[in-house]
Formats: sequence, structure tokens, C-alpha cells
Amino acid sequence: MHGIQSNEGFGCSMNKGYALGFLIVLLVVVLGLYVAISGFMSSREAQRAQSAAAASTEAAQPSRTATRPLPTLTDTAIVIPSPVPGLTATMTAMVATTVVTEEAPPTETPAPPPTEAPPAQPTDTPPPVVQPPTPAPAYQFRLASPPTADPDYQLCCYVYGTVKDAAGNGLEGVQVQAFNEWITKPPALTKGGADLGIYDIPIDRDQVTWYVMIVDQAGNQISSQVQIQWNPDEANGFRIDWQRTY
Repeated sequence: MHGIQSNEGFGCSMNKGYALGFLIVLLVVVLGLYVAISGFMSSREAQRAQSAAAASTEAAQPSRTATRPLPTLTDTAIVIPSPVPGLTATMTAMVATTVVTEEAPPTETPAPPPTEAPPAQPTDTPPPVVQPPTPAPAYQFRLASPPTADPDYQLCCYVYGTVKDAAGNGLEGVQVQAFNEWITKPPALTKGGADLGIYDIPIDRDQVTWYVMIVDQAGNQISSQVQIQWNPDEANGFRIDWQRTY
């Protein structure tokens, strides 16, 4: 009887030990799952934070890209001793560990130096031809000698003189005209005969500036123009001699 009771007591103790061991193993499994899930969630949150930081970095610096490795799962073995002799509970939990490798920033390529434009090549265009100034029109008559005031002229007040050809011979019928800012005298014709080539033009006694020149039949100027300052107190006449240029 004593032996049977001892065996029954031992059997009860063994059942309680197994139950307690099973309960401990179950707790360890639950704990391992909690640790694994917590680690996985933490790694997901860290990955999201890193992705957001990488996105903001890429937006701020488009030329720089950083590669973040995904978290790696490693097997972690947890050995829990059992209170029951001869029973060992071993649980393998998948714990997510994140290994973050800090990459060196990419090397920025220096911008190439600005290319200088080649110097302008000289063109073969010849310089513009400078036209010489147009010469003044050549008149048919020019002054034969400088105009001279004549205080010994017999009458007052006259502009007189001679008109000759290029050889020095007197010319008849040439028109000589005198005018000032108020009066234009009719042209005087050079004489013929013994007074060949001589002309005279009566003028007023007023002290004014007179202009004298030779004109053609249409009244066009065909000689240079002479300016004289007339003063009857100094001279009775003013002599102007002309000669044809050809």
C-alpha cells in the first residue's frame, strides 16, 4: 500500500512538473513572438523614418543619393532551463536587426571651366573707299589781279575794269553785275572798239558792301564773286579786272 501511494504521489508530481514546464515554454514562446514583432515593428518605423529622411535629402540635394539597406532577419536562439529534470526548452525567435551602413557622401564632380570664345578672325572685306571731295566748279572767268580802290578815278562813284580772254585780249559783250543787300544793278556789257573789254558800273555814294561777278545771258554766275567795302570819302572808283580761264 505504501508503495502504491508513493508511486501515485510521484506521478502527480511528474504531471505538475510537466504542466509547469509546458506553461513556461508557452510563456517563452509568447515572449519571443512579442520580442520579434516589436523588433520588426521598430525596424519598420526606423525604415520609414530613414525613407522620409532620404526623400527630404533627395529633394534638397537632387545630386546626392543615399542607399539605405533593408533590415536583415537573424535567428536568435533562446534556451530556457526547465524546472523538470531532463527537460530543456529551446525556442528560436526571428529577431529583426537593422544594420545601417553610413555611406560616404558622393564625390561632387567639379564643373568644367568656362570655355572662352575663340578670337574673332579678321575678315577679308576691304575697307571702304573714301571718295575724294568734289572740287568746286571751275568758272569761266577769274580775277586777273587783286581789286583796288582808285582815289584818282575821274568821276564818282564807279566799279570799273576790263574783261580779257586767256591770251590777254579784250572781250566785248561780257556781262558784269554788281549788287548789295538792297539793290541789284543791271548787268553792264564790256565795250568794243578802242575801249575793247572795258566796263563801268555806276553805284551810289552810300558806304555799303558791294558784290561783283560775271554772269551769262541767263543771269547765271560764271566767275568768282568779289566783295568790296565801298567808301566814297576814300576813292572815286574801285577797279576789278577779269580774265577767262581757257
